[in-house]
Amino acid sequence: MVSQADNAKGKNASPKKGGRGKGDTRRVAGGMLAAITRGKTLDEARDRLSDLPDSERNLADAMVQMALRHYGEINALTAKHLKRALPLRPHIAHGLLCIGVAQLVYMNVPAHAAIHETVAATGRREQPFRGLINAVLRQIERDIQADGLPKPAPRENLPEWMQARFEAAYGGAALDAMVTQHTRTPPLDLGFKSREKASAFVAAHEGAEPLNDTHVRLNRSGDVRALDGFKEGDWFVQDVAAGYPARLLEAELAAISTPETPASVLDLCAAPGGKTLQLAAAGYAVTALDISANRLARVKENLKRTKLKANLVKADALNWQSPKQFDAVLLDAPCSASGTMRRHPDLVLNRHEGYIAKLAAFQQQLLARATDWVKPGGFLCYAVCSLDPEEGEAQAQAFLETHADFRVVTPQNLPAHLTHDQAFRSTPADHPLAQARYLGDMEKGGMDGFFAQIFQKIGA
Repeated sequence: MVSQADNAKGKNASPKKGGRGKGDTRRVAGGMLAAITRGKTLDEARDRLSDLPDSERNLADAMVQMALRHYGEINALTAKHLKRALPLRPHIAHGLLCIGVAQLVYMNVPAHAAIHETVAATGRREQPFRGLINAVLRQIERDIQADGLPKPAPRENLPEWMQARFEAAYGGAALDAMVTQHTRTPPLDLGFKSREKASAFVAAHEGAEPLNDTHVRLNRSGDVRALDGFKEGDWFVQDVAAGYPARLLEAELAAISTPETPASVLDLCAAPGGKTLQLAAAGYAVTALDISANRLARVKENLKRTKLKANLVKADALNWQSPKQFDAVLLDAPCSASGTMRRHPDLVLNRHEGYIAKLAAFQQQLLARATDWVKPGGFLCYAVCSLDPEEGEAQAQAFLETHADFRVVTPQNLPAHLTHDQAFRSTPADHPLAQARYLGDMEKGGMDGFFAQIFQKIGA
């Protein structure tokens, strides 16, 4: 436990007064993390970054993401030095403590800066905990000096119920690889409008890794708008796994679609629009439907930048009355999104086991509704960015059992290790270029967890 001497140091330290300082950056980061632990998403919490100058926004965001990726480990570490956990409300003391530990243990920030600036970020509401935050951070610093950094324990960053479900589905080794990926900043994947543009980009950029004929990986982050081809609209940001559901449909529609008479495709729950862009780039007549006007506005912006066309429809898919049927329907259904935890580390904090069953019931409704819009002989692709079989494999099996007018289509042109029971299945433990489930050099980065299966409507 922390000492009274350390506690006194914190109590006697005076907060910064006047002007902006580095403490402001920590305070914004602590406030963001506190908002997320209370139910906000990372994107929603990023509104607070507008209070900072440009030079400090990236640092604050990086601290929050690191604290989220190691949230369980950080809480286990601080628990050793606390008689009781800091309350999550109504102040941001707990958030500030986590931000401080993230800097000390995971970000190589000099200890004097990490501790001093974090303590200086405490305000009036956190004043009763100022000395405690100071004392805990100093004790962790002493422990590191004496024993080195704590041994990684990435499983602690996932709730036990989530660990149990994923281990049952994929095994312990795969779970270990998945949670390790969760602690790492993922690489940047770009989806290109054409094979030619993807090849040209790879040839011109050292270190660019082609993942398939349209997706390229860059082991970097930063402002994507500064990358070659952004202004020209050559590509869009899309994890390689998210590109495979549309690729499944492309393989089936190739035989019936021509430039003169392109196949018609309905993209349900379309925003943020990566699959809409893929399908439009493939030459199809695309209708993109989403319930959110704001999210559809983002799709419209991306279509404009990439010089692609699609018909945008704002509607509730459960109530929408379509004027026609389509050659194909792609349903990327709302889900727990657990497969994207490496890109959205906040979602691990705000998911609970009962959430899965509620989503599965909604997905079942959407699937049943989508069948009405598929032409006889047409195709339906069901996809979710979830690692939970209840939302993926089990959902698809239940659909087949209740819809005798649909049959499974054997997927084409998929990597063998990502094809399971005539469906596409990826996890963060996989890599598209591996020859088997990818549990080796995880420094190269995995991929999002996705399930996708394609069905054909029986009929002439």
